[in-house]
Amino acid sequence: MATDDIHSVSLPQGQTYVAYHPFLRATHSFDQSALESSVAGGCLDFEAGDLILLHSFHTTGWGDGTSLATNKRGWIPSNYCEPYDVQQVRPLLVAILNVLVNPRPEDARSSQIAVTTIVSGVRSLLDGTDCLSQDSHLVRESKTIRVSRHALLEEVSGLVSCVKNQSPENSISETMVQHTYSILQRAAAFLDSFDSDEYSYLTSTPPVEYTSETGSSVEEGGFTGAGLTLEYQPVSALARLNFLYDATLVCLGSFLNSSYVDNRAPAKLLLTTRRAAHASRELLALVETVSSRASPMVYSLEEAKEAMYNRITALVTAARDVVAAQSLENQDVLVTETQKLIDTVVACVRTAGLCLAKSKYVLDQVGDFDLEVDRRYLDYQLQSQLGTSSRRSSSKSESSYGMTAATSLDDESWNMAPERLPSDTDTEVSKTRTPLEDRIVYNEDGQVQGGSLEALVKQLTANNAAPDALFVSTFFLTFRLFTTAVALAQALVHRFISLSPDEQNVLAVRLRVYNALKGWMESHWRKETDNEAIPIIVDFANGSLKCALPFASTRLLELSKKVVNIDHPLVPRSMSKLGIDKSLGILLPDSSSVPTPIVNKLHLAIVARYVREGGELAPNILDFDPLELARQITVKESRLFCKIIPEELLGQEFSKKAGKSTAVNVKAMSSLSTDLANLIGESILTGDVKVRMNTTRHWIRVAEKCLELKNYNCLMAITCALQSSVILRLKKTWEILPPRYHSLFAELKSIILYEKNYASYRTLLRNTSPPCIPYLGVYLTDLTFADEGNSDFRTFHSDMEDSSPIINFDKHVRTTKIIADLQRFQVPYRFQEVPELQAWLDVEVNRVHEMYLQDQHVLYRRSCNVEPKLGGTQTHSGDGAGIDVSAVTDAVSWNGERSSS
Repeated sequence: MATDDIHSVSLPQGQTYVAYHPFLRATHSFDQSALESSVAGGCLDFEAGDLILLHSFHTTGWGDGTSLATNKRGWIPSNYCEPYDVQQVRPLLVAILNVLVNPRPEDARSSQIAVTTIVSGVRSLLDGTDCLSQDSHLVRESKTIRVSRHALLEEVSGLVSCVKNQSPENSISETMVQHTYSILQRAAAFLDSFDSDEYSYLTSTPPVEYTSETGSSVEEGGFTGAGLTLEYQPVSALARLNFLYDATLVCLGSFLNSSYVDNRAPAKLLLTTRRAAHASRELLALVETVSSRASPMVYSLEEAKEAMYNRITALVTAARDVVAAQSLENQDVLVTETQKLIDTVVACVRTAGLCLAKSKYVLDQVGDFDLEVDRRYLDYQLQSQLGTSSRRSSSKSESSYGMTAATSLDDESWNMAPERLPSDTDTEVSKTRTPLEDRIVYNEDGQVQGGSLEALVKQLTANNAAPDALFVSTFFLTFRLFTTAVALAQALVHRFISLSPDEQNVLAVRLRVYNALKGWMESHWRKETDNEAIPIIVDFANGSLKCALPFASTRLLELSKKVVNIDHPLVPRSMSKLGIDKSLGILLPDSSSVPTPIVNKLHLAIVARYVREGGELAPNILDFDPLELARQITVKESRLFCKIIPEELLGQEFSKKAGKSTAVNVKAMSSLSTDLANLIGESILTGDVKVRMNTTRHWIRVAEKCLELKNYNCLMAITCALQSSVILRLKKTWEILPPRYHSLFAELKSIILYEKNYASYRTLLRNTSPPCIPYLGVYLTDLTFADEGNSDFRTFHSDMEDSSPIINFDKHVRTTKIIADLQRFQVPYRFQEVPELQAWLDVEVNRVHEMYLQDQHVLYRRSCNVEPKLGGTQTHSGDGAGIDVSAVTDAVSWNGERSSS
């Protein structure tokens, strides 16, 4: 059996299993309760990251699948998933697939063969990732990889044991199948560990030991600060701030990774607390020094500093209470006090992050500065060297349970008052030129507002925390607006090779550089602009990357061969990008899961004949049910809306002329809306006044149904058409319209009223869940203001000598947020298409489109003919347009441009 092709799996009878990717991975969570009850039945709930075995696939985008996490089966929306076919795990996928799809003979040999092939697949995976041996460099260096590898091997061991213990007459059992599911999930988690940015500080810093370097135990008082010290002395305030923040998190993380509660080791707990207190004290001292430079005072930083002081003081109290509770032999009390301690630790972590963000905000305003070179960082055995501050000392925290002499510590050792760091504060601020990689600006919340390309790349691959998801999405979506693919590739390679092997967290940074390149090539590659960076990436993969991370080198070389010839992402980056054809309206085989079309066979026959042969006997719009007409228009608009990709919305691409713009789907949707508006106007201008009134009433009902279906784009097209000068001037028609429909139309207009920047509509949209078709014009307006209202560059430290321009990243964040809000609605509707109605809509839209191109005033003349102006003639040949261009075309078609195609 070939192990390199997941699409063709040999079966015993010589048949071939061919069709689609049999395994999918969820990119987004799916909850059927969010769907209407009439269509939710039979759907499968799953979480992002779950693996799904696909049994069958319908061309409309829904598949029959089993979740490997829950072993449940049901219908899944494929646009919430992506094919799972990673080369390193492919032999395992093929082995598992044969177990699941092959007939099961009535003997135990099939089980043994199945296990052998699965074990072989796991071995191939570990060998291909250079993790076959537990002594591998990657396994030893990365805790995440080590833990996920152990979990995978443990699951394989469970499968082997299951086969050994089963009866000889049994074949592949359900228990074996469940183990098989678990193995595949563990394998996926193992591969994910290579892409994970969740490298904790404890994995990149030597673990805290509870014996001194001389071998004396804590109980003997021989602690010399083994494991973690603070002797490293960064010169700049920013570098020292990052270092102290890391050190504080290491100490706080020790609480969450120690077993002092279970094994009753009070000395370990108190030592851990002492270290956390001293590290936090140093962090607070630096924060106070930074705060002293702010003018005027930044009150949010003062509040964060005060909160950090209070949190650490509470941590000391909580630790004492846990120690005291341990001596009471009361498990309930111990559990309660331990939970309080953990809650306090979590609060300390959050407050430390707040201190970091606020301090960076101040440094962004005043500039980085050098601290006194002679400053010696605290090493834990030197606590006597620390002087006290004028700030109050922590008072002795009395435990309600009491403390023994063996576990108590003197109050002076717990003094948390920060000591201000000596620096050049009282002298002139240093005005040295900031290196390119450090030219970055943060807002008050710690979010990136601007920076040089080198600084943004450094932020993307930071070693002190996982990069923010919004930052990563914004960077890869918009980087072509402020740099080139070649420049980005060079910056990432330079970031990788500039690291010293003995630098802190070097492995984490290198993996993040690899992840950045891999994510770019898998989900954000555009061959027309990015292929020129391929030589740089290939040289890097064959050189520095291959020496440090062989597995990563292999993956990048594979990707470099694939991306040069594709026009779509290898891995979908949003839930509507799995495939263009899968964004169509959805039809499930179970007719009860979708609404039944409201159609009349006779009317459909008339429609089909009209579409096929033409003629004067055109279908009457009044023959169509308002709800079904709204559904069919929604299906047509949804198809276009789900095809819109983010690149069409960048740099005002949608405002360029047809033929020069790549925003083909945006322009097609805008054109469709304008054509629908003109079709509505033409249908009303037919017949006598009673027929016109009935047609107007019918379209109001269709608009009401569009509101119920959450198709706000069509709702806008209908209301604009009815408010155009062509229709609004028909006073006789409006006079006989029943009052109920006047009220209904007024209500519909109020929803999409443009006053106060569409305040009513925006409120409605915020509370709307997909599927939905929002009014596209509002998004285009917001994108235009974000682009034109913000400059491409900003000044770095305008009040200092180093005032060089940097990229205004905040501008691109605003754009990304707008696009992300649009994308969340790109979920296809589950309506059944009626081919006859879809064909009729196409014919009518094209006919009106051509009519409008030939004569933009035809509808206005027709309006004046059916209801002449008072004192006027029966005909009109003036300057009025079809559907008033200023009222409708600008509102619906955005730039007023009409495509002739």
